[in-house]
Amino acid sequence: MGFLEQFVVSNPAIAYLILFVGMFIEGEIFFVTASIFAIQGELSLTRIVIISLIGVILGDITWYYMGRFSKDTRLGIWLSKKTKGYEPWINKNLISNYWKMAFFSKFLYYVNRFVPLMAGWQKMDFKKFLKIHVGAAIAWVSVMWVASHFLRFIIEAIGAKAVLHRIEWVFIGFGVLFIGGEYLLKNLFAKKINKSDKTAV
Repeated sequence: MGFLEQFVVSNPAIAYLILFVGMFIEGEIFFVTASIFAIQGELSLTRIVIISLIGVILGDITWYYMGRFSKDTRLGIWLSKKTKGYEPWINKNLISNYWKMAFFSKFLYYVNRFVPLMAGWQKMDFKKFLKIHVGAAIAWVSVMWVASHFLRFIIEAIGAKAVLHRIEWVFIGFGVLFIGGEYLLKNLFAKKINKSDKTAV
């Protein structure tokens, strides 16, 4: 039994807490890793879904209020410099197409944090924000729930013991896969913004 598996078996409550905190950082990695333990019966998939849903919603709310109250702080000034090139596009498209941005951003790590931050920055109505992000969170968790069932077939084909014996490497592999893939998507997203700005001009 590997270290990570032993930790989860011995401390399931802490494992769920780590999963919850993980939703504020990189949801896919933590959800998929937790679902591997659920497949083995060491964690509850129902609890994973509920905890992940709550974590995603609270994470979005946190980023919203960070944007709302940090505009004139050092963080706000730093963020203004970082997003200066995208500011015209943000002002034009973010609020008017916000529900699309919120849903698609759930699957893009860098954009995922940026979108609710910008909603708070623009002082978007919180009730509207919450309604959109609850829907987006449900959609994301639903996709991840379906993915966990496909993962079950893969693990059964490979062998559960073989996967769990190398679970630490599996976790790292997921990190490279998700963050690396999302980094590429982020660059495509940035290129799309630049292209739309040039077209507008």
